[in-house]
Amino acid sequence: MKLLEDLRLQFDQPLWARFPEMAVYDTILEKRIDILKLFEQDLLEGLKNNDFGRKDKPSVEQLVRSIVYKELRGITYEELEIHQFDSEICKRFLKLGKKAYSDSMYQAYTAKVKPENIKLMVVEINKIAIEMGYEDVEDIRTDSTVVQTNVHHPTNNSLVHDCIKTATSLLMKMTIKHSPDYNRLVDRYKEAKSIYYDLNNIKIDEKDKEERKKKRAELMKSLFEEYLNFLKKISDEIKQAISTDISGLQNSDQQKIKDLDKQIEIIYKNAWRFQIEGKKVENKDKIFSIYEQHTDIIVKGLRECLFGHKVNISSGKSNLILDCDVEQGNPSDVNLFLKPLVNIKDTYQRQINSIAHDGGYASLDNQASAQKLEIKNIVFTKVVGSLQNIVESPAKEKFLHSFRAGAEAIISNLKRGFDLVRVNWKGFEMFRAKVFWGVVGYNIRILTGHILESLFPKPAKV
Repeated sequence: MKLLEDLRLQFDQPLWARFPEMAVYDTILEKRIDILKLFEQDLLEGLKNNDFGRKDKPSVEQLVRSIVYKELRGITYEELEIHQFDSEICKRFLKLGKKAYSDSMYQAYTAKVKPENIKLMVVEINKIAIEMGYEDVEDIRTDSTVVQTNVHHPTNNSLVHDCIKTATSLLMKMTIKHSPDYNRLVDRYKEAKSIYYDLNNIKIDEKDKEERKKKRAELMKSLFEEYLNFLKKISDEIKQAISTDISGLQNSDQQKIKDLDKQIEIIYKNAWRFQIEGKKVENKDKIFSIYEQHTDIIVKGLRECLFGHKVNISSGKSNLILDCDVEQGNPSDVNLFLKPLVNIKDTYQRQINSIAHDGGYASLDNQASAQKLEIKNIVFTKVVGSLQNIVESPAKEKFLHSFRAGAEAIISNLKRGFDLVRVNWKGFEMFRAKVFWGVVGYNIRILTGHILESLFPKPAKV
């Protein structure tokens, strides 16, 4: 294949040979300019009179290359800026010449890329792997994992404190420093912070366990009543500010204070209901972070609850990730069964022969749905009741059980190799973008491994 021959020539150069993943991606972009076209509309939005970037800004190609370079090297934007000066492979890969760009510029342009277009890049890389014979889309395994958002563990105490702290900061921007209003806000926040500390450090000396729990609950209720009164005063001031004039604030701060007004109402109501009235609050009615409002609570079985999003991942025999979705809410795995199979079949226009899933996806309805897609072998690692695996032979069932276990390694490789245990990019769309860029980097790494094995096969053991 032409791509293999081009890469063989690339690897003859010592610099590219030391960074084979960069060589593979470089060669793909050189041969497939259509992949760059996926990002033109996103990256050139707002720029005039130029089809491919501006002289004082990176081109579309340089921006796409820079994001993948950052993912493959596992570096920050600040480190990317430094690499432009002291890394030869960075200069060559990004086609910089004598020009270098700031970390803030790269970050600003990365934020413009829509997650849907990154998913299209994943598909194009996978199609190249299919054309090269590394993937046939016949055997598919699916598993889900939790990718956390960058939030602290939410409690009523911490959420009320976050509201008071953020509201105080925004209200301070509306008053003159050293005025009585400014001093009042500072003093009130200090008092609220003191209550926040007291709630986190309640100590009762009673020896009797039940008596200690009772006194602790009484003290916490008393402190929370005072604490929530602070929040109510803050809420009243925000409503007054919104109803009068907030034009003195920047547009972003105006939106923040409007959003915060709605969040405070929910957090106040939930905290009062639970802490004062002792009633349960359903997860669907809760806010888990005022900074990352899209955060969901994810509970899988008896495991520790996590805060972020469930990510559903499907892969084939090549270990390439063929389909990936970031879910909202906490959907059961059983409801995530069909969508990736339909996506894979429609996207790659190939018939799936066998699937392997863990017991969380198992149901008679899902089995029937897979049969409608003409899938011959349907294996769940745990089956109960009348549900039985459908396979051509016991050997095939055994193979698919082992095949599904590989999904755990893929998820581990993706999350730890591309910093997806916890995502610190802000907002749901940027969260999705970070996950999909991680998948791009992971797939390039896997594809590179297959190519190196083809070009430089290991000698057979005697």
